[in-house]
Amino acid sequence: MIGRQTAVHADLVQASIAKSDAAHSALVASWRRSLQLHHLDPAERKAPRRLTEGELRGARQRMERMIRAAETSLNRLYQAVGGVGCCVMLADRDGIPVERRGAVADDETFDEWGLWTGTVWSED
Repeated sequence: MIGRQTAVHADLVQASIAKSDAAHSALVASWRRSLQLHHLDPAERKAPRRLTEGELRGARQRMERMIRAAETSLNRLYQAVGGVGCCVMLADRDGIPVERRGAVADDETFDEWGLWTGTVWSED
């Protein structure tokens, strides 16, 4: 099933890029950059890059004041839009999620997808 989903996703990415939808969509523009600049294959399933525990701890320490200041807002936002199927995260300037709110039922799946603290989201 996952192989089929990956193939469908890859086809969607390729079709969107071919239609020049990047001019109208930030998501398609990101897909195009990922393909052209970073040679990422949308059909390839590979685990997201993650920080070590020590690196994540350092990233969280650098953001400690922001995390404390945002905590109430993150909780409120998750309560407003949260539930199964979504999460709320706070990332640092390098695209590293350092704080997360989400449903326990989604934890395993979201961790696998890279929607987790310590996952590197940067396009660099």
